[in-house]
Amino acid sequence: MSILDEKVNKTILDIENLHALVSKTKWNELNREGFVFELERATKRLGEIYSELRDMNKEMTLMLEKNTPNISDVLSEMQREIIILESNIKMEKSKKLREELVNESEKVEVPELYSSLQQKIMKLTLKARYSAEKIKGFLTAKKVPFVQKGSTARNLLELLQKKEDEINELKTKHYELKKEGFFKADKKSIAEIEHDLFEGDKKLAIVLEDAKKALKTHFAQLEYVEGSFTNLKRKVETIESTHEKFTTNAIGLIKELKKDRDFARTSALEIEQDNMKNRGELTSKMLMIEKEKNELKDKAKAKYLQDMEKIKKELTQKDNIISNMVKLVEEQEREISNLKKKASAKDRDELIKSQQSGPIKIE
Repeated sequence: MSILDEKVNKTILDIENLHALVSKTKWNELNREGFVFELERATKRLGEIYSELRDMNKEMTLMLEKNTPNISDVLSEMQREIIILESNIKMEKSKKLREELVNESEKVEVPELYSSLQQKIMKLTLKARYSAEKIKGFLTAKKVPFVQKGSTARNLLELLQKKEDEINELKTKHYELKKEGFFKADKKSIAEIEHDLFEGDKKLAIVLEDAKKALKTHFAQLEYVEGSFTNLKRKVETIESTHEKFTTNAIGLIKELKKDRDFARTSALEIEQDNMKNRGELTSKMLMIEKEKNELKDKAKAKYLQDMEKIKKELTQKDNIISNMVKLVEEQEREISNLKKKASAKDRDELIKSQQSGPIKIE
């Protein structure tokens, strides 16, 4: 069994379960809460069946085969009816919300509407079942080998006749359920019919009175809503005016902030340029000072070397002079020593001579 066959069988089973679920309860005997619960549950499952049929229809279209069943019309109808059913659910739920808002009760059930929607869902399930059976019949016929197709034409006709009988039977059941839901088609006497008509007239009168009350309530709600709308409109206008002023002030403030930002940016650039300029000038001055310092250092060093050389020369000259003077003094001392020696020798000679010539006369 292929995946598509499994999908078809699952969809048929879901349709049968939905039909059994909807048909086991008479919606016209439910209150509004019970009706909303049943309608919401049935609509959700009907939407799931719609999605399954739509996916199968896409797969059948992609087969590009002859005599492929087309269920697009049924899908379109199901889509429209599901939207209507969902709107009914929202409307029924909003009634309770309106009751809470206005603190009034509007507990008016509409059995005819409930029964009508029940029959509509059952009708959609029958059409969905018919579409699923068409797809299943196509897939079954597709599995029959080509050799057997000619010889099994009678079997196919019998199968189609069987499906047609099932459809007619489902239609008959549908009409019977519809007749039972709308008209209570039991065999009654004229008196019973007259009594039912009288009771129906009383119910309609009650419904009409309730409808009038509901209309008055709705008018009051409309007046309340109109007043609220007027106040809300004024508030919105006030908020719009305030917002416009705020926007204008914000735009002005943004412009001023942009001006301040641009001024600050320009000032920062100018300060940076001045700093760069001052840094360059300071660097140049420092280089000049360093150059002058080096020049002065070189000059001082050269002068120091020159003075030292001069002092060395002077010291050398003085050393030479002192050395010459020492030599001169030494020569003079030698001469004096020689002279002393000569004088001493002379005196001794004279003394000797005088001693030899006679005693020395002492006065």
